[in-house]
Amino acid sequence: MSDKKKKGLSTNAKWGIALFVEILVLAMMVVLYVRVYITEKYDMVQYETIEDPGINDGANADQEGYTTIALFGIDSRSNTDMKEGNRSDSIMIASINNSTKEVKLVSVYRDSFLEIADGSGLITKVNAAYAYGGPELAVRTLNANLDLQITEFITVNFLALTKAIDQLGGITVDISEGELAVINSGITEQINITGIYSDGVFATGEQLLNGTQATAYSRIRSTDQGDITRTERQREVLSKMIAKAKASDLKTIDAMIDDIFPNICTSLSESQMIDLAASIKEYELSSTVGFPFAWAPVDHATKGSIIVPADLEQNVSALHEYLFGTVDYVPTQHVRDICAAVRAETGVAPQEVTINTYVAPE
Repeated sequence: MSDKKKKGLSTNAKWGIALFVEILVLAMMVVLYVRVYITEKYDMVQYETIEDPGINDGANADQEGYTTIALFGIDSRSNTDMKEGNRSDSIMIASINNSTKEVKLVSVYRDSFLEIADGSGLITKVNAAYAYGGPELAVRTLNANLDLQITEFITVNFLALTKAIDQLGGITVDISEGELAVINSGITEQINITGIYSDGVFATGEQLLNGTQATAYSRIRSTDQGDITRTERQREVLSKMIAKAKASDLKTIDAMIDDIFPNICTSLSESQMIDLAASIKEYELSSTVGFPFAWAPVDHATKGSIIVPADLEQNVSALHEYLFGTVDYVPTQHVRDICAAVRAETGVAPQEVTINTYVAPE
């Protein structure tokens, strides 16, 4: 009989393999739970496909490593009427770096003077695109003017925002004298829209706002720089909601989903939602910004008060550097043509582009 011992796995190795198998099984159980959970909740959402996102030929290839989603907030009193016929009160672009999970948000000013991508050549306020052709035309318009490759969207109404903030226990914001002078009329309007009662806000400084108060705060447009400052408030509110949600327990998140999902219209499929949900804890909102970066206010004879990119070509180049890290991006010919048409109609010349970001709270 040989005196050599039969070779086998050490005790530590066996425990290591056992632990690895347990972790693998646990991960599979979590994915399965997410899949079942989302499947149960998905039926609450309005689903709308994007047939033609209208991506420009030759648009920046660097964005291939990103998931870019259009976010629309609409002034709708109903959760069954969330498509065309509603002007988009809020327009945001969410860009997710698929490798690092870094998220950046861009608010597109609703009065931005851009071309509606319906083939008519009409240049007007960008929020008209949603009213004319719903989310699909709104997505096509963003892609056509900004050289983006957006294929998905999420639309929410004010009720979703209000209820979500209430489920989170409110958010704290710093109320200025100018904001205090107008916020309570906005609260009254929100009560009439949602039917959710709220007290007013009666002091400046750091205030814990409930859902109705915070929604009214995010809609203030009559102070400072009008819609420019309003979008800063909207991004502030959203950033603080995300920070609170990431620190919340599953019971709170579950209640939020029950409130939000019936007030959402989206092109995201069930499997896409599962993929996003599975990585939710990894996402980090790094910064937000308003677009266009360089602009000029113009009182147009027929189209009212507009925000004119100064100019569109330079702004789009800077946007791609901010979102995708592309230095000296040259916009497509289609964007350059829109830029020339905007300049011909308004006379607004190029300005120096400066990007003023809002850094999300920890």
